[in-house]
Amino acid sequence: MGPAEYTLVILNLILGFAFAYPLAGRFAKVSGKPDRKFRHYPTLFGIYFIECFAFSAGMGTNIFSIALAFAWGIIIGMWMRNSRLKADKLLKTAFYFSLYTSLPAVSILSVPVMCLFGGREILTVEGGSNFGIPDFVPFPANTILIFCGIIALVAIVFKTVITTGLISVFIHFGGKAVIEGRTQWSNRERSMN
Repeated sequence: MGPAEYTLVILNLILGFAFAYPLAGRFAKVSGKPDRKFRHYPTLFGIYFIECFAFSAGMGTNIFSIALAFAWGIIIGMWMRNSRLKADKLLKTAFYFSLYTSLPAVSILSVPVMCLFGGREILTVEGGSNFGIPDFVPFPANTILIFCGIIALVAIVFKTVITTGLISVFIHFGGKAVIEGRTQWSNRERSMN
């Protein structure tokens, strides 16, 4: 492994550990035990590790990361639907979780910085071609900076929409979340009577 790989590994370790802490607090509130924040910390870092592996296995595409967005949406949605928190708090937690799972893809933005410090051209077609960006990629996207930016942006948008959307479906159509002051179960019981 070269310096670029070490930098990405260290950056992902820092991002994974640093952002898991506040999210673990939100997960503890969802579970109804806000004093057990550290119980969720290893789980979140494990999810981050799986996301890092999926992103690197996709080799510049977000295919595995986006597939994981479906899995996390279903798993976390099924878990969150049993929470007694208000739906808006659950959705905010879901949104932060989806951004957390996008961080491995966002870490690719450090590649143009490392290339710039290494003396490579990050805004030319020749620099992108030497870096390994395929020739069929159109002009602005075949530069190192724009290519890495597109990968990060696609991951953020798709993963956030998919994960948060699936969790929202589970919360609103199958859960006990408090919506507008009443639980959804009490609304259903009233409509049946």
